[in-house]
Parts: sequence; structure tokens; C-alpha cells
Amino acid sequence: MMHPGTFKELIFVVLTFLLMASCSGGAKLSRLNSPPESVTILNLSTCALDTFPGEITDMVNLTELNLFRNRINEVPGTIGRLKKLRKLSLQSNRLKTIPEETGKLTSLTRLNLRFNELESIPEQTGDLQSLNELDLRNNKIKELPESLGRLNGLEYLYLSDNHLIGLPESVSNLKNLRLLHIGRNNIQGPPPAAIGKMERLIELDISNCCSDNIVPAEFLNLRNLEVMIISPYQVLPYGIENRIPRLRIIYR
Repeated sequence: MMHPGTFKELIFVVLTFLLMASCSGGAKLSRLNSPPESVTILNLSTCALDTFPGEITDMVNLTELNLFRNRINEVPGTIGRLKKLRKLSLQSNRLKTIPEETGKLTSLTRLNLRFNELESIPEQTGDLQSLNELDLRNNKIKELPESLGRLNGLEYLYLSDNHLIGLPESVSNLKNLRLLHIGRNNIQGPPPAAIGKMERLIELDISNCCSDNIVPAEFLNLRNLEVMIISPYQVLPYGIENRIPRLRIIYR
């Protein structure tokens, strides 16, 4: 078990101009007497961390932060100081909430929160205008904020294996979305018709997502769709194979 104070004893590896720290894969760490702002990539995956090391938020030039597979249950609001952060992975921890200050990470392009215990995400998530990929799989999320529809650059959205009872109407604004996974949720009614407005979609997973198995006719507008993952008992709109000739249907 690693306690917060132990973090100061972690040692960094210097690779030319790129500074990287790592706990995973048995990597050997060597001491670096450099200021926190010199670190640009930090990998503390599989480090048995019980808390988020507060010293990280002094590393204001971080562009990548990986805290995958620890035991962290809270992220401090000071994470909002990491303005240059582009990739953040908190996958496989014990998080139940994410601070509002996450919305200040406006350089973020990839956010991985998979395999936690989240029941919601903050409204400020919609401020992440650079976000390209958002992974929320395997949580306990019931509802998503309407602000999600402001993520104009989002291309990959993973929402499978949650407790979602619906999607916000604003998802119809996600015009650049190329992949959407909402399988294995508790959405009331059929798959949301708003998905039919995501005309750039290439891959869609709606398997076991909803209480109603009739897929709306609006899905016929998804002319670029190449892969649709559905359950064997879901009923697709008549003629979908002719309207979307490249479509491959996978039953799961």
C-alpha cells in the first residue's frame, strides 16, 4: 500500500527532452532532481495508490497522466491547474464523483474513466471543447448532463455497461461522433431517435440498451454506418440493408 507521503520518494526517468515517471511493468525508477514543472508525462498505473497524490497538481506542464488500476476514490479540485493536460486516464479506480474543476482541463483530448463507481459526471464536462474521446464504460451512471451536447469535437463516446435511463436531447448536436456505444443500459423506451442525427457514425452498439426493442426509423439516416451491434431480439427498420449498403450487423 502506498501512502501519500511515499509519492515524494517516487523517482523519475529522463528520456531526452521527455520526462516520464512510471510504476508499472516493473520499471526501474531513478532519481531526478528537477522541478515539478519539468514533468510532461506521468505514468503511475498499478501503483497501489489509495489517494490522488497532491504533488501531481504542481506539474503544470503535464500533457499525459495515467493513474490506471489504483484504489483512488477522490480527485482533488486542484486538478484544474493542469491546463496543458491532453490525456487523462483514471480507469479502474474507486471513484464515485469527479470534481467540477475537471471542466477547466480545456486541452484534454482523451478522458478515460472506465471501471469506476461513478453515478454522474459534472455539468462542466461540456466545457472540454478539445475532447475527442470520452470513455465512461462500466460505471453506475444513471443520467448525463445536457452540456454533453456542447462537445462539438467528440468522435468516440463509450457509455456501455452503466445504469442509464436515457440520453440527453442534446446528444443530437454531436455531429462529429463516429463511434457510440450505449449497450447494456436501462434506457426507458426504444433506442433514442436523436441518434439518427449523428450522420457521421461508423460504429454503433445498442445491444441490450433499452426496454423497447423497436429500433426507430430515424436510424435509416445513418448512411455512413458500417457496424451496428444489436441483440438478437431487436427489430431494425424495414429496408435498412438497402439504405445503408456497407452496414454489417453483429448480434451480441
